[in-house]
Amino acid sequence: MQAYWRYRGKSSPRDEAGDRWHLLPFHMLDVAAVMEALLDQRPAWGAVCAASLGWDVAQFRAAAVYFALLHDLGKFARSFQSILPPGSADLVPVDRAPRYAERHDTLGYLLWMDHLRSNLPAEVLPAAEHARWEAWIRIVCGHHGRPPREGDSKRLYADDHFLPDDMAAALAFACDAAALAGPLPQPADDLDPRIAWQLAGLMVLADWLGSNQFHFPYRALPMALADYWADHARPAARRAVTASGFAVCRSAAYVGADQLTDFIPYLSAPTPLQRYAATAPLAEGPQLFLLEDVTGAGKTEAALILAHRLMAAGLADGLYFALPTMATANQMYRRVGGVYRKLFVKGEQPSLVLAHSARQLVEDFALSVQRGGRPYAKDDASAGMSCNAWLADNNKKALLAQAGVGSIDQALLAALPVRHQSLRLLGLSRKVLVVDEVHGFDPYVRTLLAGLLRWHAAQGGSAVLLSATVPERIKRELLNAYRQGLAQPGLSQAFLPDYPLASHLSASAFHQQPCETRREVKRKVRVAHLHDEQAVIELIIQQAHAGRCVCWVRNTVDDARRAFDLLRDAIPADRLHLFHSRYAMGHRLEIEDKVLDALGKHSDAATRAGRVLIGSQVLEQSLDFDADVMVSDLASIDLLIQRAGRLQRHARQADGQPWPDDVPSAQRVEQRPEPVFYLYGPEPDDEAKADWYGRLFPGAQYVYPDSAKLWQTQQALLAAGGIVSPGEIGEAGAVRQLVEAVYGSASERETPAELQAAANKCLGEAMSQRSMALFNGLDWEKGYCEDSSKHWVEDSDVATRLADETRLVYLAVADGEALRLLFPSDDPRLQWQLSALRVDANRLKDIAPAWRQRFKPWLDGLARDQPWLTEYDLILPLIAGEEAGVWLGQGIDARGKAVAVRYSLELGLLWK
Repeated sequence: MQAYWRYRGKSSPRDEAGDRWHLLPFHMLDVAAVMEALLDQRPAWGAVCAASLGWDVAQFRAAAVYFALLHDLGKFARSFQSILPPGSADLVPVDRAPRYAERHDTLGYLLWMDHLRSNLPAEVLPAAEHARWEAWIRIVCGHHGRPPREGDSKRLYADDHFLPDDMAAALAFACDAAALAGPLPQPADDLDPRIAWQLAGLMVLADWLGSNQFHFPYRALPMALADYWADHARPAARRAVTASGFAVCRSAAYVGADQLTDFIPYLSAPTPLQRYAATAPLAEGPQLFLLEDVTGAGKTEAALILAHRLMAAGLADGLYFALPTMATANQMYRRVGGVYRKLFVKGEQPSLVLAHSARQLVEDFALSVQRGGRPYAKDDASAGMSCNAWLADNNKKALLAQAGVGSIDQALLAALPVRHQSLRLLGLSRKVLVVDEVHGFDPYVRTLLAGLLRWHAAQGGSAVLLSATVPERIKRELLNAYRQGLAQPGLSQAFLPDYPLASHLSASAFHQQPCETRREVKRKVRVAHLHDEQAVIELIIQQAHAGRCVCWVRNTVDDARRAFDLLRDAIPADRLHLFHSRYAMGHRLEIEDKVLDALGKHSDAATRAGRVLIGSQVLEQSLDFDADVMVSDLASIDLLIQRAGRLQRHARQADGQPWPDDVPSAQRVEQRPEPVFYLYGPEPDDEAKADWYGRLFPGAQYVYPDSAKLWQTQQALLAAGGIVSPGEIGEAGAVRQLVEAVYGSASERETPAELQAAANKCLGEAMSQRSMALFNGLDWEKGYCEDSSKHWVEDSDVATRLADETRLVYLAVADGEALRLLFPSDDPRLQWQLSALRVDANRLKDIAPAWRQRFKPWLDGLARDQPWLTEYDLILPLIAGEEAGVWLGQGIDARGKAVAVRYSLELGLLWK
């Protein structure tokens, strides 16, 4: 019997049925068989890879399968085997002299470099010592989501971890297993970095699926490798890939521009932008569309139409909607969820995953959460545990589903040196990447997005960018990044000033198409300026008592709460609503539903009358509501345009009643009084001092620190007198004119000196953010290796944004002798999501030590067996307060100071 049968690859928890361990050769065959099955799902990609290497498809396949067979070479190390639970006399004896100080993925790479490559016979692997095979061994040894450490300069040597018997067993296995892969080719040209990153993602996925005990039950007794390969590994691998939901689904044929209702049933009268999306000629190969139009013009549906066409043309296999915040996910899901199956051939089972939401209304993602394996050591989790924690997190699932809706952060992590980055990148490849609100990202996020677009283009991926309007400099930055990925020079032609505008970029051309917009959103909104908070309160009360529904968008949660308190004596409690980001998800969803029922598109006059909605910026991002009267704190022009889009958003009769369905669309005109957008801000001042904005908004000055841009926004609106959507070229108040007046290369008015100093500081910070993004980002061209970044970390340890650190908090309440989650549900997973919210980690870093000790037994019980929890998540115990609907807790801030926590159904989470 070969010595390699004495090594274990997996060690199951003792209380599980069946064999107690899975022999290492079996596990390595399991994973290689899954790699083979995954390649079977991607024949076209395999052909491209083979051609780039000068091989035929069979040779590429043999190389990929053979190196997958070697992915866990590091587990032959006696240092690894000796940390496993006690086994039997048939296994290698424990020897703790070699200390387990390196992860087994790095140990496998060291074994190859120091021993195997120089001892493998040519009939097994031609020219095994050739440096071009090194990229392959890095990929397979990096199967836990990051490249292995490389030993030369770090004094890492295989001899420190492997006994001579271990090396001999590994070599024997590498020789015997080669026959399963087929004839191996001579080393080819350098592995294209694009192929290397995708192969790395496939390898991670293969290891996860190959570690699933449901498909690959543990076997503790040896059998012939060829028999296990044919009778067990390969059939199980095909079943595992099919069951996982990762199989490529066939795309449906395009319904045609005249049959869009067959795709999106409510699209009986497509907007001009949607007609463009349905008819614009597609290029060959990867391409990018940038759609700029006013709020309410149907950009989401236009993006879906383009995705449908690109998929039908064989240019993509799925789509991912990347949203600016979690608040937008629910609304986007409601629009995508009803049509995503129509992107695929009838009978296919595509998966739709919604990230950043507690509404698990669709869970077609077929790979269930696995049972966890036994952890090996810190920072060296088994594939089973990693798969549990990773796949149980919807934010990450969304990138692997055929259709995903999630945050831009999850997509950006594909461009950062974090664990499982390659799997995220694999998830995005062959997908249409749709990015919403691209104008709103800060320089750090925008620089990361530019890097992601560059690599997405290089991988052959198409993208659709959506925005109300994009300043020219940002547009050029993003389009040139995509062009760079296509190996093309930057754009030289000027951008058209027309608005709305559709831009189409490919390797061969750049087209710009001015569009009309739909009649209902063509309008002029007068801007009225208010400078006293009491005047705003009186206006809201007056308008509400007159039967109108009013919305005030504030720039901070604290300001929104204060306004709510100021209005509660004058507005009936059932007509006054508060909405912001500091509610547990379950309560937030309840408030969303109430707001949409009261102020949504289909709300009637009686329901709307006298309603007042106070909220933070989440109102401008997420909810499709319609206010009769709108007030906003002064913010940058792009945000104000977005907020104004919620003012008289849907045409109504004079009393606020929606038009009946039987009234033709052309006759549904707005009959309410002239729309007025009330802007609350400082008095205009041509010699404004540095505290011009901060005096009125002491909290918001930290949210919007560039007071010069705010001053320019106010000046532009004063000069224009209103916002004209979309407006004509050169027309005062036209959306494009307003944006360029604030963000263009030259402002029409000279900024006051003290505000210019603030602008210069913000410019310096923007440059620093761009530099930080470039520093944090991956060097793609180096391929999948440690040198692609100097700081590979966990995904919780790297920032996708440079805002203050946040922490995910789960709220639990003391209930008699038990601790239960705040928001009960019959679904155990759902109640966790419903009870969660994100908080500023500087203000609430952890539970107070005494509070933790008080609830420790119950905290341990709640957290047990929850694979989606990480060390960065916090369960905060609360006790009932004296008031109904109020709970109290104790925490500490980032400086270790005590924090009194209060959660209110009415006001959300507070601390002091």
